[in-house]
Amino acid sequence: MSDYEPRGKPGPACKPGEFIIAATHLDHGHIVGQCEGLLQAGAEINWVYDSDVSRVSAFREKFPQARPARSLEEILEDSAVQLVVAAAVPCEHGPLGCRVLRSGKDYFTDKTPFTTLEQLDQARRTVNETGRKYAVYFNERIHSECSVHAGHLVADGAIGRVVQTLGTGPHRLHAKSRPPWFFERDKTGGILCDLGSHQVEQFLCFSGARDAQVKFSSTRNVAHPNLKEWQDFGECLLSGDNGASGYFRVD
Repeated sequence: MSDYEPRGKPGPACKPGEFIIAATHLDHGHIVGQCEGLLQAGAEINWVYDSDVSRVSAFREKFPQARPARSLEEILEDSAVQLVVAAAVPCEHGPLGCRVLRSGKDYFTDKTPFTTLEQLDQARRTVNETGRKYAVYFNERIHSECSVHAGHLVADGAIGRVVQTLGTGPHRLHAKSRPPWFFERDKTGGILCDLGSHQVEQFLCFSGARDAQVKFSSTRNVAHPNLKEWQDFGECLLSGDNGASGYFRVD
């Protein structure tokens, strides 16, 4: 679990009791970093819910102030809760988010935000209809001191105009500790969706592009023939609407 606990620098952005959050769907360990960062910014966590009570117990060891909810509905019906934080199975991120938004609360999901274009379209419609926020935890940028500093350098003009970015995203497999859904492509969206979404977000942020086109992409299963749906290598070339280009590889 320590792999998912970035060490932030507390800087409260609100007063005690002003921003109430709740956690649900604790499928990925990123939920710890998500909540830790929010609490360091001044949030207070009132609830936690998951269908697996053992995950709730483990979460409450870190955040004992979070009361166990009997259901997700109990969280959504609590008018005091302003933001719901979740780290669900990736294919559930979009549908869960729309449900949260329709309850009148904002939503903070682990990456990747969606696994299909249909989920993206539905979320856009729901955001427009509700006026609520659908936010994504791209921890490789927003919860990494070096990435935050790089963003400041770009914003300050310290490195000039960004014309290209190069990104690499190596990850450890840890196959024995992964849940079954981790190896099912329809659950994760594949390597470019799961890991590549980090790189796309960083390209847009650092380059200043508002949109981009995928000029080339490929995926492979290089070293794990026993995992039939698995992709252990992916690469992509992006072209931003401001002329910047970006290449990344993930494995």
